[in-house]
Amino acid sequence: MIVPRAVPDSALPRDPSVRDTTPRILTKADSAALRRKRFAADSIKEPTAQAEFPVDADGRWVWRGEALRSAGAVTLADLLARIPGVTAFRANWIPAPQFIACNGEAARVRVFFDGVEIDAIDARNGGLLDLGVTPLWQLEEVSAERAAGELRVHLRSWRVERTTPATRTDVTSGSENTNFYRGYFGRRLHNGGVIQLAAQQYSTASLRTGGDGSSLQVFGRLGWARKRWSVDATWNRAGVDRAPTIRFPLSREIAQKNAVPAFKGTLGTAYGRVAWGDPDAKAAPWVQLIASTQSVKDDSDTLPPDTTYVVAGPDSVRRMLVDTATFATSRAQYVLAAGASRWGLDGSVTARLRVGHGRTDLSPSARLGYRWSFVTFAAFAETRGADSTRRVDLSARVAPWRWLSVDGAYGSYTPSATSAGGPAFTASRLVLSTVVRGISVSAGGLSRGLTELTAPAVLDSSLVRVLSGETRGVVIGVRGPVYRDVSINVDAVRWDGSGAYRPQMEVHSSLTLDSSWPRKFPRGNFHVLAAAMYDHRTPMFFPDATGGVGQSTGPIDVLSARLEFRIMSGTVFIQFNNLVGKVYYTAPGYMMPRMLQYYGLRWEFWN
Repeated sequence: MIVPRAVPDSALPRDPSVRDTTPRILTKADSAALRRKRFAADSIKEPTAQAEFPVDADGRWVWRGEALRSAGAVTLADLLARIPGVTAFRANWIPAPQFIACNGEAARVRVFFDGVEIDAIDARNGGLLDLGVTPLWQLEEVSAERAAGELRVHLRSWRVERTTPATRTDVTSGSENTNFYRGYFGRRLHNGGVIQLAAQQYSTASLRTGGDGSSLQVFGRLGWARKRWSVDATWNRAGVDRAPTIRFPLSREIAQKNAVPAFKGTLGTAYGRVAWGDPDAKAAPWVQLIASTQSVKDDSDTLPPDTTYVVAGPDSVRRMLVDTATFATSRAQYVLAAGASRWGLDGSVTARLRVGHGRTDLSPSARLGYRWSFVTFAAFAETRGADSTRRVDLSARVAPWRWLSVDGAYGSYTPSATSAGGPAFTASRLVLSTVVRGISVSAGGLSRGLTELTAPAVLDSSLVRVLSGETRGVVIGVRGPVYRDVSINVDAVRWDGSGAYRPQMEVHSSLTLDSSWPRKFPRGNFHVLAAAMYDHRTPMFFPDATGGVGQSTGPIDVLSARLEFRIMSGTVFIQFNNLVGKVYYTAPGYMMPRMLQYYGLRWEFWN
């Protein structure tokens, strides 16, 4: 949803054929007007570089701008959980560890921030990326690339282009003693310079489930851009203080010692980038060179002595003794990427060098996209990724008529023989879509071969890696307008059986009113969004050292709602999660909040 902005009459285009021939004497007021005109013409500067987004050949999910802010997602896990085939599980509300699994495999989820891959360097997470602390609040665009066997999430950070200072304030409060405060400031200088600063502070507390926490996060960017050249330095730093999470017995007694421990530390990412050209500019080459660092430091001092964690990495499974007084790790990443577009082809190559944990690893990759008439094709190949996996992904869309399209995807994933990635496997997806009275209806199938699943060890130290056999499923989707500005959206996936980290059936549905009422508000000064959401999930299993299926969650049926109004540049909203107050668990023993509500205000300024 892109919210239109009011445009003054003075900004409307004039007829160039009409000239004013009336003689005039240039007064002081006229001189000031000319200066204002020159200033306005020079008020928008070339943007700093941004990372490449892949060609959409098989239903890429994208959120940008106001649609991202109106999605009702507090964390990246909240946002991505709405994609078919993606399953989220977490220990609690905002501060708790949060993970998502693609087709049941949480290790097949990769996140790229401005072209830099965010690696799972925190040993406590067992080689998985915690999406609860992955930045969302300072983003301007999120694109989820749905490969057949993995999900690659591309994040673009907030940028400014105007010399007029841009500021925004967000304030949110709600259940579980939740409070959010955000502030943004950005400005472009007339010489092309860039200044951006933003901060977020939140806190939450729950007497029932524990996991209380607070966090202060800072985002900044300094840079310069002119014509096709840009240079910028960007950094993120998050201080996190989380209390231990309470765990409840389900079908059997679960020891509290296996619950999520306290965490007090800092997480940081930073990069410097030199770029020439823009990946979004077609028919023009581009090059980017990025040097980045990612770090985690824990000063909790709450772990038992001589605690051992498995650290997944290229060509090895290393065990690390974690110092109970402090734990710190970091990894550097150097990226050289280049691409060009010609004759309907979009191509790029990337060399990604990782340095850390006592080794250096180079991961080359290449992309190719093709658009012609009703055919779209995309290919991606990479060797020796962060998990030491060689992967080849192919996807295509054929849409010979407006009412019919066929989407397909195929992927091959081959972990290194000496890594902990398990056996090689393939995955595929084929979906047929048609339009009936303006409503898109889609149906198809998907499959995943034998693979080894990574355990989210931070949720329970007794969870173990297991082999998961070949599985097949059916996907169904219905979306489109049902009456004027009211639309429906339903996505359902049903597998041939329940599996580890994969329910047999999962459904996401919503009924949404999204309108600006342009007849009554032609300048776009008003907008309303009202949505009712229903999520259903059958039980899923978390294999542990006891053998068999291990622990299990029960079924999930959650009804939620969101309402927001925008007047001019201010937006007020309120959201209810779990309206009926049902008890449910997305991970064994970790009770989710009952009837959660939060409300707040977003206000943008140009001054």
